[in-house]
Amino acid sequence: MKPSPTTHSPAFARISRAAMVAGVAALAVCYAWFLAVNGSSLASGSDESGYFNSARLLAAGTAGTPVPTIEGLSGHHWNPVLQQPLGFTLRKDTGQFIPTYPVGLPLHLLIAAQVVGWDRSAILVNVLGALASGLLLVLFGRRVCGLRWAWALASVAFLWMCPLFIFFSLQPMSDMPTTVWTLLAFYAADRSRERWSWAIVSGFAVGLSVLMRPTNALILLPLAVLLGGNWRLWIAMIAGGLPCALFQGGYNFWIYGTVLTSGYGDIRSLLQFDFVPPNASHFARWIPRLLTPLVLLALGLPWFLRARPRVVGSIIVWSVTLIGFYLFYFHSGETWWYLRFILPIFPFLLLAAAMVGQRLTDLIPQHNFRAGLIALIVIFGLNQQFKLSRELDVSSPQSADLAYLHMMDWLRQSIPADSIVVAMQASGALHYYTDFTLVRYDLMEPATFDRVVQAARIHGRPIYAPLFPFEIDPVVNARLGGKWKKVTSIDYLTIWRLQP
Repeated sequence: MKPSPTTHSPAFARISRAAMVAGVAALAVCYAWFLAVNGSSLASGSDESGYFNSARLLAAGTAGTPVPTIEGLSGHHWNPVLQQPLGFTLRKDTGQFIPTYPVGLPLHLLIAAQVVGWDRSAILVNVLGALASGLLLVLFGRRVCGLRWAWALASVAFLWMCPLFIFFSLQPMSDMPTTVWTLLAFYAADRSRERWSWAIVSGFAVGLSVLMRPTNALILLPLAVLLGGNWRLWIAMIAGGLPCALFQGGYNFWIYGTVLTSGYGDIRSLLQFDFVPPNASHFARWIPRLLTPLVLLALGLPWFLRARPRVVGSIIVWSVTLIGFYLFYFHSGETWWYLRFILPIFPFLLLAAAMVGQRLTDLIPQHNFRAGLIALIVIFGLNQQFKLSRELDVSSPQSADLAYLHMMDWLRQSIPADSIVVAMQASGALHYYTDFTLVRYDLMEPATFDRVVQAARIHGRPIYAPLFPFEIDPVVNARLGGKWKKVTSIDYLTIWRLQP
């Protein structure tokens, strides 16, 4: 009679590994399914429509879009900026509206659209990005940080369950994909110390990360800690990032007329020391909530400086650099989801906390007690994140974005093609989904809008306004240009018509 396998036998180890792999794979599939079912791939708000409108221009090989004509308002007596959709700016020398958002995510959407179509492209990008983030986090944690499987997988669980990560994995935004390219840049940079070709991969990941968001050029500081003074690796990294840099320069010249110009314009007024105290308080309050108070263990990371100086130094430099920059940024402290700007450091904060947690629990001699404690820590943390996700309603982007689509469908089917549409929040979606002539009520005075009304009246063009709840007061209650009548309600939106 054969003895039963014990916890020390090779057979038991193989069975345990197979069970772990199967369990992790099943959870990954469930997470991907959740993102696919609840995700949005719609050109809705300012950012989302900005990225999709930019991607559509790339697909068409066009730098910009012409300004629609309003009879009686063209020429020197009319400013076309008043017709500018969100996500665009006016290029005066060409008279076209050009995109303002970075080109990185539109490139991803364009490529994904060739596989699954535009109405699924963002979902594909997000599902693949989320899965890649988990894989890279495990690889980095195991290989670079010295984490055992339990702590590496716990780090992935906390990242995937983070309300901020979920929220921006369910909509067409650049924050989560940026985090993935950041993880790859770090992982490949560390691997390059054993095989130089990985430095090319790291450089390419840095380039794509910067295409996503220009401020990600700051990642070169922590990567300098990982690479040290090895000039061969730096040459390889530069070679890897060069195609992205050349593309960025060519794109800037094509769209904006100069190589170094971006669509953001001058943001110096948004970067001030006065913003630091409230932003610091905001970050200090929300980071432990989003990643659970367990993330405070990351403060013990200097404990590993002697054993892992490059890794620990790079994580500290990256965290301090990115947080330090966005402490000065005006918008950082406005609401909880503006922590998206520092989402690329979240995986590294979790890895740091896991490193400290692993060392602390290793002080417990009893294996079973230690394993039970780790399980309790993970369950407690995930439960906190689950409750916060429900409180913040992080799965709401799809329903919110569908309201835009339903409104656009109604407008295309129900109002005359020559209608003039007054909008602000819906202006980007209007530009993407319809051909209606747009005017921005928020950019004009009542006297200017009266000129629009007179021109529309002369040429028999009706005026409609698709409005969000916060827009009713400035447009309808303020009687901007006359008396408005509500035509219909669509989800939480309303559509109004200006009475003759």
